[in-house]
Amino acid sequence: MKLYIPALLAILCAACNNPDTNNNTIRKDTILINLDTVPEIRKIISQKPVAAYHEKVEDALNDWSFDIKVYETAQTFHYLVKIKYEELTATDTLKIPNMGIQPVIELRHGKGKYVCIAGFYDKQKVFREYKKISINNGSLSIKTIGHYGVYNVLK
Repeated sequence: MKLYIPALLAILCAACNNPDTNNNTIRKDTILINLDTVPEIRKIISQKPVAAYHEKVEDALNDWSFDIKVYETAQTFHYLVKIKYEELTATDTLKIPNMGIQPVIELRHGKGKYVCIAGFYDKQKVFREYKKISINNGSLSIKTIGHYGVYNVLK
C-alpha cells in the first residue's frame, strides 16, 4: 500500500493543476495577495486609539458627546471599539481581513446626526465601509454594512 501513495499524490496534484479540470474562476475585481507579509500577533500594542470620532450632543444641561475610539489588540487584525453616548458606554470589535498590509482604520461621519462609519483601507487605498454606529431615538445601534474576506488561491 505504501508504494501507491506517492503515485496517487502525483495524480491528484496533476489533476488539480490541469486547467481543463479546474473549475475555480476568479472575478475581475478579485485581488490576489500574499497573506504571510504581516504577522498575526502584534509585538507592541499601542495604548492610544488608532482612530477616534467625536460629536457633541446638543443638551442645555449636560456636556455630553458621542465618542468612538478604536484600539489595537494582541491580534493584528482585531480591534476593540469603545463607544460612549451621553452616559451610555459599550464595546464592540472590528475584525479586518488580512490583505497583506498593516490595517489602517478610519472613523467617518455618516449621514445624519450621531452616525459614524467605521472602516478600513484596502491594498489599493480604497476606504471600505464596515460598520455603522449610530444613535436612534436614544438607543445605540451597531450594524455591519459591509462584508469582506480574502481567500487563498493555490498555484
